[in-house]
Amino acid sequence: MTAWKHAERQLARLIGGQRLPNNGSGQPDVIVSGAVDTWAVEVKHRETLPAWLTDAVDQSDRNAGSDRIPAVVLVHTSQGRKARRLLVVDLARLIEGD
Repeated sequence: MTAWKHAERQLARLIGGQRLPNNGSGQPDVIVSGAVDTWAVEVKHRETLPAWLTDAVDQSDRNAGSDRIPAVVLVHTSQGRKARRLLVVDLARLIEGD
């Protein structure tokens, strides 16, 4: 099994979702149905992540303390376009409250 398939299956188990097969039809990797919303999750498996990103996650973790969920918001701005804001959360802290 390839690493990316394993990562998708593992994530689906962790969050109580369902992994959808890669059949070229433009569907998400994992779906999670909740009481209010259904999440469509794309899983990107990498051997390494940019240091600035992991540093930001570590900083938010330190600054959040034990009673808050740490998060990083990445803001991408480009002249003439609406800003995109991406939320990065350490899944272990979100699920387990570590």
